[in-house]
Amino acid sequence: MKASWLTWSLPVVAAVAPLSAGCAPASPAGGARPEASCAYVVEYDGRTYLGREETDVPLGRSLGPATRPACDDTPGDGDDGGSPAPTAAFAVRGVDPAVAVAVAEGTGAYRLVVAESAGQLPPALRKLTGGS
Repeated sequence: MKASWLTWSLPVVAAVAPLSAGCAPASPAGGARPEASCAYVVEYDGRTYLGREETDVPLGRSLGPATRPACDDTPGDGDDGGSPAPTAAFAVRGVDPAVAVAVAEGTGAYRLVVAESAGQLPPALRKLTGGS
């Protein structure tokens, strides 16, 4: 007995449709806001730091100003990505600021950022990040 193309294609379409739905660009007119794709980058003391998910950071002393560079995640769209955003850097207790710092994200909110050149994380930082 021959199976029609409809018999085998419906399950395939049903399985693939949800996967492809997330690939379509959101329409601003449709109310959905596209998410920024820029990495969480901070510049402090001549170094570049990359953001982590950790926000429960044991803060040390205030280190001074830091900057989040402008994000132009869609070049050529006529938008220059805005301007750099100032923030404040804080030491992370037990960690050299050349390896990682915490930056203020708002009142009482801080995010861990790790220097691009950090290499292997020190034990205090590995414990804070769950070893990753």
